[in-house]
Amino acid sequence: MACPLPWEIIRNVGDYLDPPQLLVCIQLASSWKPPLIPRLWSAIYDHSYSWHKVLKQDSTTGIWTEADDQRLRDLFVKYGHHIRELDVSSPHLIAAASSAGTCTNLRSLRIRFLDLRRPYNDPSGEEQGGMIPESLISPIFEEHLQSILPANRGQGQGDLNGQVRLLDGWNLVQHIWLLVRKNARLRQLVLCKDISELAMVSSSFSRASLAILRDLEELDYSPDHLDLSDILIALPKLRSLGTSLTSGGSNYLLPTSHQLERLDLHKSTVGSGTMHNLLENLPGLVSLTIGAFHLDGWMGTELVRLSKSRPSQLKELYHISPLLSVEDYWAAMLLIPRLPCLTTLVVDRNSMKIAKAAGKHCRQLRVFRQTYDGFSIHPVDGVQLQPDSVCEMLETCLDLEELDAIHHKMEVQSILVRPWVCAQMTVFRCQIVGVNRLTVEEQKVVDPLAASGRLYSRDSLEGEERLAVERLAESWEHQQAILGRIGQWTSLKTLCFGHEYRNYRLHQLDEPPYYTVDEIKYLQYDGPIPNTLELSLESGLGRLAGLKDLEVFGFEGLDHRIGKAELNWMAVNWPKLKIMRGLHVDTMTYVEYNVRRAELREYFQKLRPDVVHATKKTSLGLGL
Repeated sequence: MACPLPWEIIRNVGDYLDPPQLLVCIQLASSWKPPLIPRLWSAIYDHSYSWHKVLKQDSTTGIWTEADDQRLRDLFVKYGHHIRELDVSSPHLIAAASSAGTCTNLRSLRIRFLDLRRPYNDPSGEEQGGMIPESLISPIFEEHLQSILPANRGQGQGDLNGQVRLLDGWNLVQHIWLLVRKNARLRQLVLCKDISELAMVSSSFSRASLAILRDLEELDYSPDHLDLSDILIALPKLRSLGTSLTSGGSNYLLPTSHQLERLDLHKSTVGSGTMHNLLENLPGLVSLTIGAFHLDGWMGTELVRLSKSRPSQLKELYHISPLLSVEDYWAAMLLIPRLPCLTTLVVDRNSMKIAKAAGKHCRQLRVFRQTYDGFSIHPVDGVQLQPDSVCEMLETCLDLEELDAIHHKMEVQSILVRPWVCAQMTVFRCQIVGVNRLTVEEQKVVDPLAASGRLYSRDSLEGEERLAVERLAESWEHQQAILGRIGQWTSLKTLCFGHEYRNYRLHQLDEPPYYTVDEIKYLQYDGPIPNTLELSLESGLGRLAGLKDLEVFGFEGLDHRIGKAELNWMAVNWPKLKIMRGLHVDTMTYVEYNVRRAELREYFQKLRPDVVHATKKTSLGLGL
């Protein structure tokens, strides 16, 4: 008779199996059940296809019945005590876990959204026709639960969002809160906004429920009736909190909390008074996400308060939407100076003054990123930022590793006279403009000289030829100096000098300028962007030979002179290159086919078939 494997080995095998495979092993070998059943049921993620197969969430009849609900409840009754992580969106699964009564050992409960595609019929309550539901699953909800009527209730329709009946939502909210209250040892709790749109529990009930969770360390929950102070008082061990401010973001009074490290205010607008209280009363705060920052009262009063405030230890600031230039100014004047320890600054748009202030006050900065490209890279579509806003970061931030702000411009003359102290840059996405490039007429003079080999024989040149060659030499000298600086960043992985500058929507108020070739109509786009880097070997491309870790190289929109010689050089000197932006297939509306671009792309694909040619899509924001 075969000797059974030790449980430790079986558990190790189980670590490499997905839920359906674990289920097969449990069904085939009874000796494997004790070590593998706890492994299978330790964590449930119902959005995963593998768990759909285990739980058989798709009814065999195509219509979800009470028998399907009973089957789910039976599973939770039998195995619920093994579950430590529950990440669910199905109302049926939530109701089964709650009503089974055995799911009481959770360490993590996440309801990120509610999947309302299949109507949910909860047998816990009785059908009450068109009346407001009054039945309670538990007496603890007495006088603490309020129904939310759909906007179209007066028209005789009883569905919420066209999916879940009013009674079903009423019962589902009760199941969710019962599940929360049965798991006092929770460490993580995520409750989506959809829950409060089904039925609302009272503020006292919410406070009492949260107070049960004394070990909770991470909470993402935005109740309309609780403020930040209520949550911090109820949960003294909280380390991470995602919530919304409920009083317009002004003059929040907060208890002191040394435990809270991460605070995401869900795009809330924060007043200067509240921000002062946050930074003063949350001394352990490491990461903060806000929607916008505005001034409370008079600027003079806030400046006095700033001068008396202690510097914050905050490391990461995510400032989502400084829509107005005045908001950018307030943040630069009142907020950034309080954050000398900041290492990561991510903003959404219009960050010119914030960028300058960060370079001045945040000497430990490692990451500066502006995510919403579309607002400021097109002069009609948004706001053009003044050049050199980010230059001070390169001068003062010794540890700067990521400058991801392609809409920001740096003038060549400013670069040449201002030193850079950062040496460990890994991401550089910024426009370099103001290159003293030749005019079209001067280029026509220089090209024949280059073809005949007379370009470097200045003594034989006179008049306009000599002037054009001298200007070219000066331009190359400047570009070589700039590329030489960038070439010292040997850790660089992403290097982009341009963006997709063309935008057909710029013409939406006027008749777009079209032209016709061979009876085919094309849109007349502007560009390329003038006075940008040439990126030829003569202008200093070879100065980038030290970038052996480079993975992404972009030159979209540049008036470049990259040819086959430059592509040969890139193929050899950048062995880790994965993505090239600038020779990709053009997908712009009504754009004429670019033969030269296609030839260069096909040529490089033969040299380096492993490199992908793709554009960088315009970012739509942080997405936090």
